[in-house]
Amino acid sequence: MVYTGGLKSKPFWTRWPSWIIIFIWSLHFVWVFIRPVSLRSPSWDTGLSRPLLQWLDARQQNKIARVEKMRFLEDVLAENQQLRNQIQSLQDQQRRWGQDRESLEGLTQILELQKSTTAQSITAEVIYHTRPQFFGTFIINKGASEGLQIDQPVITTQGVIGRVWSVGSHQSKILPVDAPNIGMAVYLSASKSSGILQGRSNNMAELLYLRSEKSVQTGESIFTSGLDNIYPRGLLVGFVKEIRSEGGASRIFVQLAPRLDQLRYVLVLPHPLPLESLSEPVVQ
Repeated sequence: MVYTGGLKSKPFWTRWPSWIIIFIWSLHFVWVFIRPVSLRSPSWDTGLSRPLLQWLDARQQNKIARVEKMRFLEDVLAENQQLRNQIQSLQDQQRRWGQDRESLEGLTQILELQKSTTAQSITAEVIYHTRPQFFGTFIINKGASEGLQIDQPVITTQGVIGRVWSVGSHQSKILPVDAPNIGMAVYLSASKSSGILQGRSNNMAELLYLRSEKSVQTGESIFTSGLDNIYPRGLLVGFVKEIRSEGGASRIFVQLAPRLDQLRYVLVLPHPLPLESLSEPVVQ
């Protein structure tokens, strides 16, 4: 198909009405100028000019209709874009409200937990973390100015988080319970076996030095025993996830209770009472 002057060419038979109108109008134009004055008739002139005038009027109406249609389409597109922007703004606002609601709920739960523990507990917010790195730690917004000290236990409503590793003036680093260089004295709720929990990263840990491995069951709850003089007794740590036999021995893997990569607020507990320096027994 030939494209000329921005318009697609059409077969001649589809344009014959236009050619007839142009031919009649041309004859009328010539007749108006060469005919004698006595033969001129307004009705005759009007009759010959009417088809051309109607054609021109139709073209003008079509042009006006196209312009109005384009304006209407532009208005619809602009309104559509405005509505999309409003929807996006409402979605962002809803997302912020959801985050604020979750933050408020988490803070409320921590404050309720603080009431049930001790008045010396300190509520802190996690402001930075390096999860899920192998030695991923947390930074909280409380430090020595708020009374924090090294090795204070840190918990949340879901269970034990870890302990204070280093302290600055207004910030502290928390070593999480799944860190490989951390240990914790624990006991199992059902079998009553006690042992040491060692971190294995990625919200996992392993039970070591158990008194009795045969009585351990999958899904069993694990709590702090308090025998390490760091964590008070009875804090939830996690659940037995897998018991794996290797070389005649059993390895017990633990799924930690709290999601360490989704922490917002934590509670720092005070140090337990220090052990007294006891005198040697008197030999009689």
